[in-house]
Amino acid sequence: MRLNREGLMTISRNDAAAALSDIENTQRRGMTLRGYRVGGPILMMWSLIWATGYLTMGLAPPELWLPVWLGLDVVGVAGALLLARAGKPAGAGAPPGMTWRLLGGSLALMIFALSVFWVMKPTEPAAAMAFPGLLIGVIYAVVGFWAAPRYAVIGALMFGLTLVGYVLFRPWLPFWMAAASGALFLSGVWLWRR
Repeated sequence: MRLNREGLMTISRNDAAAALSDIENTQRRGMTLRGYRVGGPILMMWSLIWATGYLTMGLAPPELWLPVWLGLDVVGVAGALLLARAGKPAGAGAPPGMTWRLLGGSLALMIFALSVFWVMKPTEPAAAMAFPGLLIGVIYAVVGFWAAPRYAVIGALMFGLTLVGYVLFRPWLPFWMAAASGALFLSGVWLWRR
């Protein structure tokens, strides 16, 4: 900035562009942090849902797995929508169509997972148990690489824990996955508290 002949401060084109860039970066960072605060409780809720689902897989016969998981998924999607709405600042509206996008994305993910099981027909229960952890781990990693870096860490953790359980603890995989959902809960706390 400099003073002109009238004693008024002027700003150069480069200084103005740099200031606008700083403002944009600050806004983007603020939106990411708000997203973490909203996403944290959602991850905590899903960790409890996963623990319940995987414990069911470890204790109940396979014919109960699908109906239990479908019910848990419906509860999870509804809970995520409620928590997302509750986490918004007062007076902040959701982007138009956000609820439908979340519902549509959740439905697409469920249809994809069910279709993979239908087409691939896993004969080993451990493969069916590992698939959701791998899929969600990759989705979180992609979200992290595109928009919210902490999700990349969470995705890598989920993916890694799933592979460790599949390779080292296959006979106890449902119990491993239920216990590993504690890492998802702690990840939710990490997002929420930052």
